Amino acid sequence: MTTGGFDPGQGQQPFDGQQYGQPHYNGAGRQQHGQQFGAPPQFDSAQQFGTQPFAQPDFGFDPSRPGELLPRLGARVIDGLIVGIPMAVVSTVLALVLGNFLGSVLGAILTAAAAVGYFVFLETTRGQTLGKQILGLRVEGPDGGLPTQQQSLTRNGFYVLSALGGFPLLGFLFGLLGVVAAIVIGVTINGSPTKQGKHDELAGGTRVVQG
Repeated sequence: MTTGGFDPGQGQQPFDGQQYGQPHYNGAGRQQHGQQFGAPPQFDSAQQFGTQPFAQPDFGFDPSRPGELLPRLGARVIDGLIVGIPMAVVSTVLALVLGNFLGSVLGAILTAAAAVGYFVFLETTRGQTLGKQILGLRVEGPDGGLPTQQQSLTRNGFYVLSALGGFPLLGFLFGLLGVVAAIVIGVTINGSPTKQGKHDELAGGTRVVQG
């Protein structure tokens, strides 16, 4: 029964939260935001801004720029002076303190260790010794990166023969073997289209390149 007055219940629609942006729940109690308002857009920043994934630089071997024999020989001479002059002083001091025989033996061992350690450390950490840096050369492993310690040790092992030339009695034999090894390496470098010497071959394919 109405009395002509205003009935607050008349002409009103049942309250629905969807009219006022309120979340609506289905029977399972799950919120329907995604259906009503749409899920936030997914985007790929590389596609949106037209960028490409970062590519790693390629330091692979360039066959058009192998390290030539003469620059490599010059680098070896420079490195030999860098290592040889200080070790000659050390060997002389040892000979004066310990006597000629014992001083010569210990000096030869230390010189061999210093020479190999010099090359292995710089080649595996920087890719070039000081001599190679001066003449614009660098050493690469078979895969184009830095050589491993084993590879560098193998390609520079002939320095042990040369350094042991200071040994009493057997020094002449070691020195002769060192000269033979150097000649073989020089000949094989000169005859290789990629300028890889026998020591590079034994090390698994290391290379010396320009730059």
